[in-house]
Parts: sequence; C-alpha cells; structure tokens
Amino acid sequence: MEIMGKSFWQPIKIERTLNPMEITLRLTASLANRFTKNSKVISHRIEKEENLLSFIEDIDRTFPGIKSALITENLDILDSINIYVNGENVRYLEGIKTPIHDGDVINVIPAAAAG
Repeated sequence: MEIMGKSFWQPIKIERTLNPMEITLRLTASLANRFTKNSKVISHRIEKEENLLSFIEDIDRTFPGIKSALITENLDILDSINIYVNGENVRYLEGIKTPIHDGDVINVIPAAAAG
C-alpha cells in the first residue's frame, strides 16, 4: 500500500535511549540511623543491570560504611545480616552475585536471635 508515494508498511525506526533503572533499598531503623540519616527507603538508579555486590559498592559511595556493615572483606554476607531481593533471601539464590534488575526491591534486615 502506498500513501503519497511512500510505502505504508515501511518499518519505523525507534531510537532507544539508555534509561537508568531504579532499585529500591529498604533498611531497618537501626541501619537507616547509622548510614542514611534515618531514611529507611532509598531509591537508587543504576545505568545497567548489576549484581548485589556491585549495587552495594555503588550505594557505599553515597552512604560510606554501609558495605562493611553488610559484607565481609572476603565478600560474604555477614552472618548477622539477611538480604532479600524481591522477598527472596539471597543466601538461597546466588548470594552476593545475585542479579539486580529494574524495579527490584532489596530489604536488609539484621538477623534475629532467639534464646
């Protein structure tokens, strides 16, 4: 089909721009008090898909010290911390290498001990 000399079925070129992806980080009051001036919910933009470690390292640039409160020097999650991505404990996923995607919600919760 032609409309005024042009094919009606020509493909349309769509330009894609790299949009930052938004990740939500939720902290307990104690962690928020120590690192984020009491902000319990942080929206953080990333340029590309990352894993949990790279996300934590990125957050640590904004909130210095948070990385060492969550992971060891050997890059293991501290025993006293539980980290969940979309409600799933990362210890049962890929640990610190768990992929992070646009729209994910990361919850950081100190482990509870019963006695």
